[in-house]
Amino acid sequence: MIYNQTRLIHASPDDICPWLIQVGKNRGGWYLTTFWERFFPKSWHASRTIEPQWQQLKVGDRIPDYGAKDDYFDVALVDPPRVVAFQTERFGLPFSWVLMVRDAGEGAGDGLCVVHLRFRGKLQATGIKRRFFVFFGGIMDYISTAPMLAGLAERVERRHVQ
Repeated sequence: MIYNQTRLIHASPDDICPWLIQVGKNRGGWYLTTFWERFFPKSWHASRTIEPQWQQLKVGDRIPDYGAKDDYFDVALVDPPRVVAFQTERFGLPFSWVLMVRDAGEGAGDGLCVVHLRFRGKLQATGIKRRFFVFFGGIMDYISTAPMLAGLAERVERRHVQ
């Protein structure tokens, strides 16, 4: 099962990467826009600045996640300024979650990048159960990733313009 989400951000990979490095609970947070954050407790609001104490990330680091108290992501790959990858297991389902940054291409102008978030999970279910997980998983993935990428863009572009 694979879900993909992309977002154009008006900044360079070097401007975007520090935000990706610090993502996670008890770090920079899971970015949401100002509009969405107002519906959550202040303790859940993500950082609006790049923080030096969260700029160290290496393969094998464990990042806590929201949800159950023991939910986490293990860092699987850090390749600045282009890729940060995580892996974990939930409900017996191993999955990876990768954030990739690339230039938007020729003619797009300097400082325009595509941020691509890819979720890949290994489902054991078959038949109707599999279709159920794929359909509703896609909805949940969109609900969680689209606002996160919008929040990332809001932070990076605001900082990049100033």
